[in-house]
Amino acid sequence: MTNSAAKPVLGAVSDQKVTERARGTALFEERFLASHKRVDRLFAYLMMLQWVAGIILAVTVSPYAWAGKTHTVHSHVFIAVFLGGLITAMPVLLALKRPGWETTRMVIAVAQMLWSALLIHLSGGRIETHFHVFGSLAFLSFYRDWRVLVPATVVVAADHFLRQMYWPESVFGVLVPESWRFLEHAGWVVFEDIFLLISCITSVTELKTSAAQQAHIEFVDRLEREMEIASTIQTSILPRRLKVSGLDVAAKMVPATEVGGDYYEILPTKDGCWIGIGDVAGHGLRAGLVMLQAQSAAEALIRSVPEDSPSSVLCGVNRVLFENVRNRLGSEEHMTMSLLHYREYGHIVCAGAHEEAIVWRAKTRKCELIPVKGTWLGAIEDIAAATVETTIALGEGDLLVLYTDGLTESRNDKREQFGLPRLCDLVEKASGESVEIICETIVTAALAWSMDRPDDDVTLMVCRQVGIAARAAA
Repeated sequence: MTNSAAKPVLGAVSDQKVTERARGTALFEERFLASHKRVDRLFAYLMMLQWVAGIILAVTVSPYAWAGKTHTVHSHVFIAVFLGGLITAMPVLLALKRPGWETTRMVIAVAQMLWSALLIHLSGGRIETHFHVFGSLAFLSFYRDWRVLVPATVVVAADHFLRQMYWPESVFGVLVPESWRFLEHAGWVVFEDIFLLISCITSVTELKTSAAQQAHIEFVDRLEREMEIASTIQTSILPRRLKVSGLDVAAKMVPATEVGGDYYEILPTKDGCWIGIGDVAGHGLRAGLVMLQAQSAAEALIRSVPEDSPSSVLCGVNRVLFENVRNRLGSEEHMTMSLLHYREYGHIVCAGAHEEAIVWRAKTRKCELIPVKGTWLGAIEDIAAATVETTIALGEGDLLVLYTDGLTESRNDKREQFGLPRLCDLVEKASGESVEIICETIVTAALAWSMDRPDDDVTLMVCRQVGIAARAAA
């Protein structure tokens, strides 16, 4: 179904894209949070390790760095124990109790740079210890959040500036450093920040791309599962036996990659049969469910009152679809559907909105197009006023051909449709064959036209009148 399905299909595609983007965003946030929690735990261990290392440094190095060769318990040992413990306590507590929080990251960033300052102090301003600053900035970039670099950089710059003014030996190891010395160190920190900033932004972009790809993969997998379910629904309820008194019948359906909800039905009666054919707007599992509801409702109504009129049955099916699809599912799916009540002497009463029926006349050996008038099912609650019955008379040997738009609207590589004239021409050329061969010939030609890649389900029914003319006269 094409024209009437355009708006619902486009709406469904739009909804699916929105859902996919939302899933991609959720995956990104989930992975970003998990990454932050992992880095928080890493820094918790690092803080405790630095505390132990600071105490060892204060015991083994600080006495020599600050008091020549006199090896005594230095005041820096107490600084390492108590000040180091104070610096470590808050980030470790937050990392364990509030992992993933932005506040936790910021506190860890400040604490890590305070540890750099403390270790530089404990080593007597050794230039080698300053590398701890650059290593700490690199570790902070594991968060992939450039914002943590801001407080870290501010702490480093402020520490170097203030200590150069009041205690230069503790940061540079000399009593009278150059006035621009702290700017030199801060400049190298900013230099590293630039590359870490680029790295963070690039990493976040890659993470978003990865999450979007995962969301798309999940969407495709879910869609494939839906297609499989819908295809099973669509094909499992098709009639297995096509034996009808007075009529030879052949039918074939070729589902497209995206199941569109095509439907055909043969329900034999004591003097003929009921024939149904239809197409649900849209694609996928929901279209298959709508088709299943229509088939179930039509069969229930026909079996309960086999002599009912096609228009009455259609109105009943419409009420079921409108209630279930519009009111209960809150959806806008609808379908075209034609019902034909056939008598074995060739008399047909039909109603519904669908493609024009093709009747090939044995006497003229030409095709006639019979319009089937009506409206969509499931769009409005009451379609009685728009439902019109049409009568068709089949003579002995005449063919009745019913089809869905997936056949006539199949497109080749030039985007040209298979078309109704080509279908009629094939019917006329193959009219002398059995209904099975006619059906197979037409479907094969349509699939070859679309290079076996139809955009919609291809459904065809071919019926030949073989009833006894005397029965009609009686």
